[in-house]
Amino acid sequence: MRLLLTFLAICCLTSCIVEGVGNEVPEKSICVSLTTQRLPVNRIKTYTIKEGSMKAVIFITRRGLKVCADPQANWVKAAVKSVDFRSTTRKNMIQTNPTGAQQATNPTMTLSG
Repeated sequence: MRLLLTFLAICCLTSCIVEGVGNEVPEKSICVSLTTQRLPVNRIKTYTIKEGSMKAVIFITRRGLKVCADPQANWVKAAVKSVDFRSTTRKNMIQTNPTGAQQATNPTMTLSG
């Protein structure tokens, strides 16, 4: 019985350690080629800029696909501006919209007593 419990404990510990090792590896996006085909801006969720041997803008679509594009292309610059504008507009709307109706406050108070 003691042997079985020891074996189960070792299995549990091993599975936790192996799972932790896989999570430590950062995800890297590597562009092998750059697309020349325009992406519809409404399908782009976000983007990231990759510096290095091959400079690229990596667009991430709403479906999670990653598409590498030339950062010097005019359509890429326009798409980046559009995504930036859309994200700042959303942030501003979230910050300025009230969460609920506010009740009017009456500055005059009556004290009875």
